[in-house]
Amino acid sequence: MVALVDLDPRLDDACMEAGEDLQPLPLCNDDHKTYIKTSLNPDDRKLVSTTLFDNTDLFSWTTADVPGVSPDIITHRLSVYKEAIPIAQQKRKLGEERRNAAWEETEKLLKVGFIRKARYTMWLANIVMVKKSNGKWGECV
Repeated sequence: MVALVDLDPRLDDACMEAGEDLQPLPLCNDDHKTYIKTSLNPDDRKLVSTTLFDNTDLFSWTTADVPGVSPDIITHRLSVYKEAIPIAQQKRKLGEERRNAAWEETEKLLKVGFIRKARYTMWLANIVMVKKSNGKWGECV
């Protein structure tokens, strides 16, 4: 079996996961926060917190915060083996709440140009809707 991490040519090391407890760090308000490790020593915690606070204007909190980002800066590509056989997942139904949240998020991403409609039927996968800690839905494509 091939893991997705094995397909990424940029990674030489094993995938790192957040295995430690994280502490929320509000940057502007409750909606704008990030997380830092609880195991950081106090000096490092202060340095990281100060750096993040000083640079809050560099964060993008919504897709509308960064319209027109050039694909030359970042583009997602499907990295697969040439010998791989394309498989389309069977379409799964979402509940009404998830379907509405997915529709709204997809419309936002289309509007700001982060995604576009695919014109092919191979290599398609269902979206996954994840409930965030703030009660809103997040869309994983």
